[in-house]
Amino acid sequence: MRLVGNALRDELAAAWERWGHRCADLTATQWRNTTRCEAWDVQSLVAHVCPEVTTFGELARARTDGPPAVTDAAEMLRVFNRPDGVANATADRIAAQAVNEASMLSPGAAAARFIAAAAELRRMPEMARAGETVIRYPVVGSTTLGVVAEVALLEATVHLLDLADAVGGVAPSDRALAASRDLLIAVPDPAVAVEALAGRMPARAAVPAIR
Repeated sequence: MRLVGNALRDELAAAWERWGHRCADLTATQWRNTTRCEAWDVQSLVAHVCPEVTTFGELARARTDGPPAVTDAAEMLRVFNRPDGVANATADRIAAQAVNEASMLSPGAAAARFIAAAAELRRMPEMARAGETVIRYPVVGSTTLGVVAEVALLEATVHLLDLADAVGGVAPSDRALAASRDLLIAVPDPAVAVEALAGRMPARAAVPAIR
């Protein structure tokens, strides 16, 4: 399942709303629970996913003309997850940044940011044509707003599963799970993915598809 346009917009907004509602109910003890994301507690995990208040202004300023360098979310993930790609080369910095930002974040503040971002996203008319809206983007040079939204939905969904594992009380929607599954399976080489899923070679040949 590939979500595009307003369907993608609504699913990402709904995912952020799920984050917001769960954050609003987190206790002080749950906020400090460990997670399966290495050194991150729940607070750091939330800080990593929580949209910045500047996100939408930055996207608006990033609009550019010309064809995008990357038009496919799976290709974006391949680039980012190469052995020397940003997901691996900057993993320690990203982890440390989340821990640092977490020190200034409360459950209530995180909840408010998620809900506000979801509302702002639903008001974006350009999301109806997100696949045609080109923006400048780090590492790859340029891509479409749709690709960025697809990757954001994947991240929100995968990490929501991490949150559910740590504190319970929340789950991604069926559509978000289906879209994330189909995006992840598109990242490895197709032949390798098919052979791994068919049991013809070890799963480690295709998994993990992303860091």
